[in-house]
Amino acid sequence: MTFLEYLALLQRRWRAWVSMIVIGLLLGFGLSLLAEERYVAVATSFVTVADEEAAGAGEVFQGSQFVTQRMVSYAALSTSPTVVDGVIDELELDVTPRELRQMVDVTSPTGTVMLEVSVEHADPALAAAVADAMSLGLATLIEELETPRGLAASSVEVVLTHPAAVPVEPSSPRTRLNLILGGLVGAAAGVLLALVREHADRRVRSVADVLAVTGATPLGSTLAPRDGEPLAALQPRSVAAERYRAVRTALKVGHPRAVLRQIAVTSPTEREGRAGETANLAITWALAGTRVCLVDAGLRHSALSRLLEVGDGVGLADVLVGDVELGTALTPWRDGVLTVLPAGLTPEDPAELLGSEAMALLTAELRSRFDLVVYDVGATEVADAVVTARTLDGVVVVVRAGTTRRDELADCLETVRAARLTVLGTVRAGVRVRRRADRGGNGAQGRRRPAHPRSELSPSV
Repeated sequence: MTFLEYLALLQRRWRAWVSMIVIGLLLGFGLSLLAEERYVAVATSFVTVADEEAAGAGEVFQGSQFVTQRMVSYAALSTSPTVVDGVIDELELDVTPRELRQMVDVTSPTGTVMLEVSVEHADPALAAAVADAMSLGLATLIEELETPRGLAASSVEVVLTHPAAVPVEPSSPRTRLNLILGGLVGAAAGVLLALVREHADRRVRSVADVLAVTGATPLGSTLAPRDGEPLAALQPRSVAAERYRAVRTALKVGHPRAVLRQIAVTSPTEREGRAGETANLAITWALAGTRVCLVDAGLRHSALSRLLEVGDGVGLADVLVGDVELGTALTPWRDGVLTVLPAGLTPEDPAELLGSEAMALLTAELRSRFDLVVYDVGATEVADAVVTARTLDGVVVVVRAGTTRRDELADCLETVRAARLTVLGTVRAGVRVRRRADRGGNGAQGRRRPAHPRSELSPSV
């Protein structure tokens, strides 16, 4: 994956990695709250050669070198039982020698003759007292060990130059550091989670996903409806309407030799919002001056009739069984923007009715009356879609971004191609874009009069 592909993935999966960052921050903060406060007290001693004033310059230099070379050994003497037990007895500590050694850290900065005794404890006053006592006990032991046999004075002198001050601020927990580490760990876990979910997610999201399944790029990508208005094509100056015009153009350009007079619109399942896509495509053609008939052939669900609010009267099924004439069932919609043939009654066997000779005669009659007939033939989950579309010019497949799964799209195409139907292309519906971009495409032009007078007509059935 390229860097831009990673950015796109993180944008799609932002909830995953943001939630992991939040969890990491909460864990870091929680650990800081639960952890016991610890204080560190530091006492500093200076080690020098005894009687430097009486020695010459050469002897002073040699003595300094001698002390510097032995500083590491002096620091190691802090674990001596003589020092540890002496501190415990002096301060009457209720700890074991091992516990005291774990509290104390004695170091000597490289190139110096300084001994730093650090003591960490929950009681700041006790930490300071132990640091001073440890420094004095270590000084006594060093001077005893550096006293030559037969002499009364030590060759080195250890002076406590900076007694430990009682610490005011705790050294741990370090809340800020814990938050930073928690955030970094959460971010790393979030990116990993996003990658895993992206790999496991079989839903169609991008144009590349459609291309991988179908072998062809989609005719276009339409936007998710906003403000509860699924018929975006009625606002011809909007960005959403422009997307449907792009699909219409792609159908014309993609099939220049074919005269598209009757188009079937289907989808893998009923979750794709196929009715809205079918209606918007038909309205787009109608607003361009084409005589359009929109047929709700999805007799099992009648989603298109409910969307256009024309489902209370007679319709396709009534015409096919011979109860009414076609002219009676055809319904002008919105003062004649287009003509709708609703679904009508729900038959016991929709597939049989749609595959009847009456349906073949009906499609021929509609072809003679209109420039374009758009059929919502239902989902390919049932046989109705294939049965209805077999006498039409081609099929447009609607997939919904983030909803349709790849295996569902593959099964849909396999069903359509097995029936020897012409696949005109796919439409990727439900794409979400930034609201600012939508306003930018609709801002200045939105105040102009619409290009077609029907676009602002009041609903009428």
